[in-house]
Amino acid sequence: MIRAIILSATAAALVTLWMDEPAPVKTAVVVPYCIIDFKAAGKDIFGNVVTGWARGYGPCSLQDKFFEI
Repeated sequence: MIRAIILSATAAALVTLWMDEPAPVKTAVVVPYCIIDFKAAGKDIFGNVVTGWARGYGPCSLQDKFFEI
């Protein structure tokens, strides 16, 4: 008798957890980002502002070459 009650409660809990699961995402928004070179600024160890070119990620419209990420 107790075994049947525990089994029923377990089955009910599992069904409840299964029904409460969120729906999967159907489509994801994909934004093509590319490796770009851009002008950057920073401070050196003496506190002086240093400018130069850096490499990072950005919209593909900012470069000539296209890299799929």
